[in-house]
Amino acid sequence: MKIVRGKSRIMTDINITPFTDVVLVLLIVFMVATPALYQSSLKVELPQATTVDDSSTDVIVTIDARGAIYLDNERLDLDSLGNRIGEMITSGRKMQVIVNGDRNVKYDAVVQVMDALSRAGVKNPGLGIEIRR
Repeated sequence: MKIVRGKSRIMTDINITPFTDVVLVLLIVFMVATPALYQSSLKVELPQATTVDDSSTDVIVTIDARGAIYLDNERLDLDSLGNRIGEMITSGRKMQVIVNGDRNVKYDAVVQVMDALSRAGVKNPGLGIEIRR
């Protein structure tokens, strides 16, 4: 007895094309949704104050393109700068020290000034920038 099979055959391969389509769609959904979730979690309401402490003053240290150091328009060397800033700190004066370095000054000059300020006792010296609009 002979059994003749028809043209229908049993499929032995797995077709992963539909699976790949679903995975890619899910990937796109997560890529679009993740930034929106992350940004919304960072919204905070800052506290408000009616008074501002104006007792701290800005002390400006300027370094020109040749590396000359100025403290409030008076030219100083590194040792004198450290001594003057140290005197200001020991007098109990609240101040924020800002270093304005010319864009063409050597990086080493700025590092030396920042180091002198740190040795003088300045906690967080700031770097001055120009805001373009």
